Amino acid sequence: MRIMAVVSGGDAPGINAALWHAARRAAAGRDSLVGARGGLPGVLTGQIIDLNPPLLMPWVGLAGSILPSSREPALAREGAREALLKVIDSHGVDAAILFGGDGTLRHVLPLLGEWGIRCIGIPTTIDNDVPGTEYTLGFDSACNFAYHAIDGVLATAHALTGRIFMVETLGGNTGYLALAVAHGAGAHAVLVPEYDFDPTWLGERLKMGVERDGYGLVVLSEGVKAARTLFDDLPKWTGIRARDVRLGHAQRGSAPTHRDRVVASEMAALAYGALKDGVRLGVTVVRAGRVSLHEGALSYAAHLPPDEALYRSINGL
Repeated sequence: MRIMAVVSGGDAPGINAALWHAARRAAAGRDSLVGARGGLPGVLTGQIIDLNPPLLMPWVGLAGSILPSSREPALAREGAREALLKVIDSHGVDAAILFGGDGTLRHVLPLLGEWGIRCIGIPTTIDNDVPGTEYTLGFDSACNFAYHAIDGVLATAHALTGRIFMVETLGGNTGYLALAVAHGAGAHAVLVPEYDFDPTWLGERLKMGVERDGYGLVVLSEGVKAARTLFDDLPKWTGIRARDVRLGHAQRGSAPTHRDRVVASEMAALAYGALKDGVRLGVTVVRAGRVSLHEGALSYAAHLPPDEALYRSINGL
């Protein structure tokens, strides 16, 4: 069996580890793994390379992806189906493992199934926003990167008191990442796109933090509407100097943590095993804390908002 790995959408820590584990499983089963460079556009243009354990081993502890990705909706092109099937036939590909987030697993995976391509999806996004799984590969690493940054912020906050710090995480239009980081960092407030906030309340909450702890810390998701003006507004609301830390795309660049390495191993093993057993379509997911296989495409309902009870607890509401 010849399996093709494709990385689509944003990268996430743990992808390289998952590729390595998949290659090891394939080699042990006398199968082979190849990869498409450049995501789905790379598949259509035949940019296929061999992937083997010795090649992938040095990449295991690195973020990013040895296989460059793409956000281009290449399968929407005219003639995409014929081009894809031609490449698969010419390279002797029997099945695929698709790495991606919500958009990739929502749209691309079912389409590949309709086109007759056996495929298992692995959810990879630091946003942790794929409905149907409790966890996506890369989330823990992104949280840990944020903690390192906040630890540095708090060191200077304790050394020179009387300031407010605003830390912005990635997360797109969802607040799962910001909420988790705020929880673990002991922030005085957290702002996420799913819940509105009152500026007067936020100002008083952060002033309380300065009076009690010597600093105020608010963590917010990049998708919060007020994110671009909040830094200028906080001093007006509080009369206290503010400093901002925008983690940006460096948050995707964290070395994969222990949890993400373990999840990568388990998801890769499950994906390979499912294809070996003849499963036509599925997604590796985490449910009740365990990695398992969901056969077929995920049933997509609307995103559930982040844990409201946790949100209210952090914010003292």
